[in-house]
Amino acid sequence: MFDWAVGTTLFILGIFLGSFLNVVSDRLYRKENFITDRSKCDSCGHTLEAKNLIPILSFIIQKGKCTFCHQKISLLYPISEILTGLSFLLAYYITIELSYEINFLIYLLVIFSLFLIISFTDYKFYEIPFEIIVFGSIFSILYRTLILKTITLENLFAETLSVILVFAFFYLIIVLSKGGMGGGDLKLACFISLAVGYPANISALYFGFILGGLFGILVLLFKLKKLKSQIPFGPFLILGAVLSFLYSIF
Repeated sequence: MFDWAVGTTLFILGIFLGSFLNVVSDRLYRKENFITDRSKCDSCGHTLEAKNLIPILSFIIQKGKCTFCHQKISLLYPISEILTGLSFLLAYYITIELSYEINFLIYLLVIFSLFLIISFTDYKFYEIPFEIIVFGSIFSILYRTLILKTITLENLFAETLSVILVFAFFYLIIVLSKGGMGGGDLKLACFISLAVGYPANISALYFGFILGGLFGILVLLFKLKKLKSQIPFGPFLILGAVLSFLYSIF
């Protein structure tokens, strides 16, 4: 049964972690240390104080502006905090609905956090962080094999073959689109396949393509971007992966 006390706690935890995930995406792209370096204003570089780092509340109190230089703070900061909170709440809901134990919840919390870092990076810089792909892939394989035991000798061939086919499919699209899709999306698709497993990876990528295609059509219809404009595809693949978890419930 869904426990709202647990759900609320995870939501608050996600809100506090959201800004950090956003900072990780920035610093990975800039090749900066995201563990020991203190948070700074993106505009003036002033080191932020504790009162400037309260999730959502600081943004509201400061009226969306830096305390020191009064430049606007990106809306992506409060959005990332809310999205992370909702993602953690969703992870708990999926775990409860599938009648899984805490090990699966921990797995989803880590995977969803990695998904968010990738989404933030692709949205802002049109780049998929390779470090996160490598870490996520290794984590998925080890955790699913040793803890969840969803990768076994019985399904190892199917799991491996599905990843190979996903790689081949995306590689073919990259060749045929002549730059319309990048190598980062290929790596992300393989990571998603390892994270959600077979056959959920098929539905995940299907949902991702449908959502990405619909978004592209809407963008062109409303003339928000030109035909050859770059659109980050990673967030749609990731949203497809999340939907595949929900699809398994129903």
